[in-house]
Amino acid sequence: MSKKVFEKKNLKNAVIVLEIIFLAVLAVLAVKTFINSRPVAFKTSGMTVVSQGQGVDFKLEGIEKTTDHGKDYISVKGWVLEQGVESKMSDDIKVVLMDINTGRCYSIPTTRISKKSLTRQYYDGVTYDDSGFEGKIRLGKEIKTSSEYQVLIYLKNSDGKKLVDTQTGVFGWINSHS
Repeated sequence: MSKKVFEKKNLKNAVIVLEIIFLAVLAVLAVKTFINSRPVAFKTSGMTVVSQGQGVDFKLEGIEKTTDHGKDYISVKGWVLEQGVESKMSDDIKVVLMDINTGRCYSIPTTRISKKSLTRQYYDGVTYDDSGFEGKIRLGKEIKTSSEYQVLIYLKNSDGKKLVDTQTGVFGWINSHS
């Protein structure tokens, strides 16, 4: 076998291996995306429930229903902070939807968003830059349009765990803001 034929064969094999690796990575990402788009049962027993004015401040900036590739989604965007307690990316912030008919709670996948304006707004020497969040969930078996869901915000920071009652219904918000 000549050197050129050998090199071509090795190059072809290398390309095939790279294609297989690429497809495997895509498959893993697809599975991870599917898993992360599902709600997770959330237990509220033993949680301190607080509302605005009890040392915790928040704002729901938007709740909307969207359709993507024929599937319906609910997204919730906003921020939450505990006054006097620095917000950090290591803090845990989750959007929790509570079915008002059954009391079942579901946490939905949440992404953190930088909110540098909050540090300037509160101007109390504490950094609140990492207080923003956005959660998105596909409507389906657990979260359905036939129920109303109250939006709660789970906050775990250096001061402990809290569940913030926003007193806001998902579909009530959507219907009143459309």
